[in-house]
Amino acid sequence: MMETSSTILDIIFQYALNKFDDTTEQHATGRPKFLSVINQFIVAGTQVEMCLPAFPFKSANKVEKVFGILPDKAEELALERLNHMCIRIRDMYPPGAKLTIISDGLVYNDLLGIPDRDTWAYGEALRTMAVQKGFSHVDFSRLKDLVDFPLPAKLDEITYIANATNFRRFLFNKFGKDDLDIDHEIATNPDTKMTYLGYRRFLESDLRYIFPLGAGRSNHQYKKDVRYLAKQMLIRGHAFAGAVKSAFPNHLRLSIHQSTGEHKVSMSLLHTKTGFTTPWHCSVALLTDGEWISATMAEFKKNPMLEIVHEGGRPSFFREKARDMHELSGDDNVQGNQAASARLNESLAGPLSDTEAVIEKPVNSEEEKLQNEEYTPANSCLEESEEETITKLAKKLSYHGVKDENGEPINPFFESEHPSLNPNSGKFSPKAWLTTLMSITSRDTERYPKRVVGVAYKNLSAYGYGEPTDYQRTLGNYFFTVFALAKRLIRKWKKTRIQILKAFDGLVKSGEMIVVLGRPGRQVTL
Repeated sequence: MMETSSTILDIIFQYALNKFDDTTEQHATGRPKFLSVINQFIVAGTQVEMCLPAFPFKSANKVEKVFGILPDKAEELALERLNHMCIRIRDMYPPGAKLTIISDGLVYNDLLGIPDRDTWAYGEALRTMAVQKGFSHVDFSRLKDLVDFPLPAKLDEITYIANATNFRRFLFNKFGKDDLDIDHEIATNPDTKMTYLGYRRFLESDLRYIFPLGAGRSNHQYKKDVRYLAKQMLIRGHAFAGAVKSAFPNHLRLSIHQSTGEHKVSMSLLHTKTGFTTPWHCSVALLTDGEWISATMAEFKKNPMLEIVHEGGRPSFFREKARDMHELSGDDNVQGNQAASARLNESLAGPLSDTEAVIEKPVNSEEEKLQNEEYTPANSCLEESEEETITKLAKKLSYHGVKDENGEPINPFFESEHPSLNPNSGKFSPKAWLTTLMSITSRDTERYPKRVVGVAYKNLSAYGYGEPTDYQRTLGNYFFTVFALAKRLIRKWKKTRIQILKAFDGLVKSGEMIVVLGRPGRQVTL
């Protein structure tokens, strides 16, 4: 039975958010707990039950990120992916699996300026989509599953909106903690901190058109307010997590957020190498080679190679335009479209990050530079040993640090065809690789914070060698210096060991400088 549980967990891990260096370690950390949860279903011979808080509402940023308030092709791809995961489990374990999606829309929507009515419309359209597409292994929870207060037997739009405030009030009163110190939680709980940083990132981009700068709101104040909202979301999320645990105590807990992997499985809802993995924060595009990619709607709109496809009378996704059939035919046409897809994919690619693994900005500028410049060792100011070190780092990152959702390694620049960025190419340039990497990370310091550390030391000692006559030079004592020099030249005088520091303890925090002052004239200031 444990073997069956292990196989099922391995299938789930293949759909996990596995684009980080420590993914393998995270899976190993949570594996014993996850296996015990799955095994209870195997022993009983029942379907494996999972729950996933997700699919709240479409992003508040309708200018740059998404088409509108209703689900589109991005949600369809995500539901299809989750349903397929359950089908694979059923194929090896006949009782199968069921995934329950618990929408957290009403928990947060008022903080982000999303009307209750839009949250209702999104949820209803999502349920309709699942039925129409035959995603029978995916289910949806209702408000009555989480709260215990009088509700109509069947909610419609009006009764849902009428009870939205009641739902939030009941949730926070029953599962909230008045004494929750959220700052302490962020500082001490790695899962909370990762979620907080993820909230801050998406809130800054989601709310920029809801709460625009100006009229007394500076950029500094905006970011400060975003941090406040992120903490409010964490406080509400704590209560919501309590409700989920109470309503679904035996389910395998899945999550969309990056985590330590100890208590929940972090999932990737979109199978795309580029950018976003949560469908309500992005748009998707279909390339001519059949691959789906994700990015903001604004990024796709800027690309002349893409066109908008409508479904059900509204925009749903982007599609790469086929090359002129009169220019190419047969295999040439296929190869031409594949090459164009690769170029488009590359133009929208970028580095991976935490929580959403988001990439919102293309690397076109650096790629264009590379197309017009051939990097060679002669152009580099790096030492040969330094170039060798960077090359080894690039290979390690390319093959071990970044992986796709099937566990296969991918290039940190998403298979850039330029040889200067390929560590296995004979024309690989450490300078080009490092320049591109630094350019990507410097674009958004919030998304890619610089790693800084402090230094602590204990029992530190330092010494040097000198002459007994070592002191501040003056005209009166200069004769002794000449005498000491003469003795040294004829090797009659050995240098004396001088202890500068002895059993010294201290702490230097990031951004600090330490100065150790010696007695005047001793020349021992550090």
